[in-house]
Amino acid sequence: MKTKLIGAALLYFATVSACGSGTHIAANFGGGGALGSGNIGGDDGQSRTATGGVSGQPTPALAMLSLAEAPAPTRTFFWGTIDVTAPGFVGPPRDEMTIGLGPDNSMRYLSWKTLPMLPKTFGDAKGDFPLSGSRGVDLRPDIDLDYTATAVDSSAPTATHFLLREHVASVAGQCDYIESTEGTMTGSGWSVVYSDEGKLYGSTIAAHAQGMLFPGDPNAPIPIAGQATLWSAPVELVAPGFFGPPVDHLTVSLDGAGQIRWFSFQNFVRGVSFTGSAQELEPGKGTIADEGAVTFDSVAPASPAHFVIRYAVHSGPKMNDYTEGLDGTRQGNTLVLRYFISGKLWNATIDAHAAGTLVPTSPSATGGIGGAGGAGGIGGLGGA
Repeated sequence: MKTKLIGAALLYFATVSACGSGTHIAANFGGGGALGSGNIGGDDGQSRTATGGVSGQPTPALAMLSLAEAPAPTRTFFWGTIDVTAPGFVGPPRDEMTIGLGPDNSMRYLSWKTLPMLPKTFGDAKGDFPLSGSRGVDLRPDIDLDYTATAVDSSAPTATHFLLREHVASVAGQCDYIESTEGTMTGSGWSVVYSDEGKLYGSTIAAHAQGMLFPGDPNAPIPIAGQATLWSAPVELVAPGFFGPPVDHLTVSLDGAGQIRWFSFQNFVRGVSFTGSAQELEPGKGTIADEGAVTFDSVAPASPAHFVIRYAVHSGPKMNDYTEGLDGTRQGNTLVLRYFISGKLWNATIDAHAAGTLVPTSPSATGGIGGAGGAGGIGGLGGA
């Protein structure tokens, strides 16, 4: 019989971080666009020096993170804030919805930011909900998250239409609902009609939603060389033991020279700032002293076309000893990004990788799709 890890399940659905809401690195980058020496807080709160090259001298370029270090994208994502009615489940009348479509426009991923529906992947892999027929879905062997899912209506997708209606029932009896998602291509986005009716976590639910989903922020300004920019999109994410769904929104802020200023996932535990001024940090957020002493690897000088940053963090008292890095390449009006973190984070083994194509976003949108210091779910479900 499976152990009922109720706390882990709650972390999975609420995505509450055991480590806090985010970490911010305050480092002074020096020298001709390359990372130079900076003052870094250590375990005891004292200033230490981390060297990532000689100030004023370009350092050797760090090789771009290989595709082997991150999952290759398998879905095209569309997202947006749409009208929702779900009495007793969602307070505001709007919520953010994200879908992922395969090459044939079949449903491959579905999630909500607030509505407590189970994020789902669809297909034939382990942990996928079926696109046709019926299948038992066991999202994690050591937790009671077993479902029987049946595709009751899944007409063949076309270039302008998709429909998937599924009956989902949990073995434990807390869930028994029919979820329907239908999309019609309208202009550059999908007009989506969604419904979910039945029993959800023991309560009656009658949720309905309708609105437009786009492959980006339709109000975002076109990036201009020499200006700070914000980029955001859902990315493929693998982080066993830390985050359940294999997709998460990632937001990255770059300065006018193309150097990364901060990045943050929406649900995954990481939210890091590289700014050098305390005034630039979000109120209530900590500095590098929260996690340990940092040492920057050799990093290429940033340009509007490419940035790469890699660093190691160590703290005995905090039980941190990990390496983390990001690599972004500008391709037209998109930013192809790869991310990894590997080692010990708060004494938990972590080996996470992400990859995706980010698009421009407006500052007002970052509260809905990331923003600095996103919360994450340490101890939640591993990738299904």
